[in-house]
Amino acid sequence: MKANGTVPARPALRRCEVTTSWDDGHRLDRRLAALLERYSIAGTFYIAPRNVEIRPAERLPPEGIRELADRNFEIGAHTLTHQRLPMLPSRQAAVEIRTGKEELEGITGSAVTSFCYPCGAYTATHVRQVREIGFRLARTVMRNSLRPGPPLELLTTVNAYAHRVDGPLALRRSGLRLRTAARLYLNWDDLAIHWFEQCLGRGGVFHLWGHSWEIEARGDWRRLERVLAHIGNRRDVRYVTNRELTEPVVP
Repeated sequence: MKANGTVPARPALRRCEVTTSWDDGHRLDRRLAALLERYSIAGTFYIAPRNVEIRPAERLPPEGIRELADRNFEIGAHTLTHQRLPMLPSRQAAVEIRTGKEELEGITGSAVTSFCYPCGAYTATHVRQVREIGFRLARTVMRNSLRPGPPLELLTTVNAYAHRVDGPLALRRSGLRLRTAARLYLNWDDLAIHWFEQCLGRGGVFHLWGHSWEIEARGDWRRLERVLAHIGNRRDVRYVTNRELTEPVVP
């Protein structure tokens, strides 16, 4: 760890690592966790225990949070109530970050050292607050990378959602083949499998993330399982939680 409290990024790996993360703390996270277990894939669940965007009856309850932790999934913090940090006064933002961490630690009985910025919205002030409050890792929503990036501004590869701004990306990834580009653009599962195959060939970190409630709303459980079946249970892949991305690799 550096003197300023940050964890230096690890050297780029030749082998493929797979990590997944799932945001918000919805009761459907249990269904998602069962799929990850089926295909032997690690996961980090970023939970806002009093998320104002989820009805109380739909939130993952404390016993559900403990269950995920007991099943060896990482529990990460996502603030207390899931408000966009730049919309809050600085002091209130720090309270949101700290109290979300403390509540989850009270539920699980374990230290919570990973954080996810709600909606991916943050400033340099929030990066500093996250570090000072004791997090070692903080995930963003920035996509299309096979490198983890800075520990407190962790990059991702694919979101389990079809983004309609991804036309130029799909065209580049297809090598300008229009039919392939259309498939990658319209089907996030095809895009995820494409990125995973790139990771197998080049090495790096393949990071899939999403929301269980969004997968349900869009009827995407079959797409998700297709991706997990493709990337899971491989001997030549290392499956890690987000936290483990900051830890030394043991040969």
